[in-house]
Amino acid sequence: MIKVPVVNRIDYTMYLEPCADMLWFHTDVRKWTPEVKKNYLKDLQTLQYLVSIPLAALVEEDNIKLAKFGKSIGWIKINQLIVNNKKYDVYTRSETWVA
Repeated sequence: MIKVPVVNRIDYTMYLEPCADMLWFHTDVRKWTPEVKKNYLKDLQTLQYLVSIPLAALVEEDNIKLAKFGKSIGWIKINQLIVNNKKYDVYTRSETWVA
């Protein structure tokens, strides 16, 4: 699948990747400050408003830094997957989730 940039800012880029009737969320953060976080959350909220299905993100089970980042911006763990013998936690930030 292809990650499509949907929000491109100086400090971060947000991507969506359609797969299995879901939109997988990716982000590249280049700078993180309280002001960047405020703008990032505003853009994320707008993005979620514009799409019709929940956003999801995969985090390798041992990637504690990424899991902590996700939790700090409101993502919650909803499931776990094994892909190529690696465990991943599935996170979502959407208010509605259909498993």
